[in-house]
Amino acid sequence: MCPWRRIGLWILPLAAALAISGCGDTPTSPSPPPAQLTLACPAAQTAVSTTGQPVPVTWQAPVAQGGTPPIQTTCTPSSGSEFPVGVTSVGCTAIGAAAGQSANCSFTVTVTRPPQLSVSRFMAFGDSITFGIKSDPSGFLAYSEPEPSYSYPNQLRALLGARYPNQVLTIANEGEPGEKIDDGLARLPSELALAPADVLLLLHGANDLIGDPRLATTDYIASRLRDMVRTAKARVPSISVLLATWPPQFIGTPPHRGAGAEFVPRLNEKIAAVAQTEGAILVDLYTPMSADVKRYIGVDGLHPTQQGFTLMAETFAKVIQEKFEVKPAAR
Repeated sequence: MCPWRRIGLWILPLAAALAISGCGDTPTSPSPPPAQLTLACPAAQTAVSTTGQPVPVTWQAPVAQGGTPPIQTTCTPSSGSEFPVGVTSVGCTAIGAAAGQSANCSFTVTVTRPPQLSVSRFMAFGDSITFGIKSDPSGFLAYSEPEPSYSYPNQLRALLGARYPNQVLTIANEGEPGEKIDDGLARLPSELALAPADVLLLLHGANDLIGDPRLATTDYIASRLRDMVRTAKARVPSISVLLATWPPQFIGTPPHRGAGAEFVPRLNEKIAAVAQTEGAILVDLYTPMSADVKRYIGVDGLHPTQQGFTLMAETFAKVIQEKFEVKPAAR
């Protein structure tokens, strides 16, 4: 108890002073203002649509801190909504009980689908290199039926199947060992009639250069490849032609199947010109295989090794992805 209450009224001025100094009933302190309301959104969300249709996506609710309870949070679109393929922005809001208390945040929901090709039927057309005759460092191996698993069309089939698992893709291997390019030109229409293709993979003429390794032969091969492109487009107007340059060659062991090695660069220039004038898509096999010729081309100087066939398949696959993969629609 303060002294002035015991002494009496005559010391009232002293009591007033003591009250001012803190003596008397303790005053009530004002409550501190609530902390500012903040809202933390979940991390960006991802989902996969195997069919390309919208899929439901759920997430943990955003976390609100501060503000005057109760705090209400909402997100638009809400968790569990269906989201289309592409990137969608989600906005979230928190509102506190006190007037004017609100906070916002946002995040993205990205829905992807396995990549798709706009084409599904392929035909690889050519001679023994297309069929899959292999020339290993250990020696030349004769071909067998059916075409070996390491042929570039078979390896390409596996590569495309892995990238496009939800599509049924066919790759017909129409390589004919020992065939001259004139015979291939005559055979092409019937093969396209038997197995219509969306895309023709064309590599032909090796046996012509083996038999007559000179510059004039490169003109002849290029002209026949031009005729093949035209024939394919006449038979299947919607077809796309992937016209390949020749892999490198070298003078190998007898019977020296790489005898035309010096003419290959000139032939490839002419093949590139055919692709440009005839509206074909050029596939450059020469450049990547030239990086290590004797790794990718076997001892006969002409036929690829198994690693060479793998590199061919990878090169074709890269061009197919670039030219025919369907890009997601922009949102």
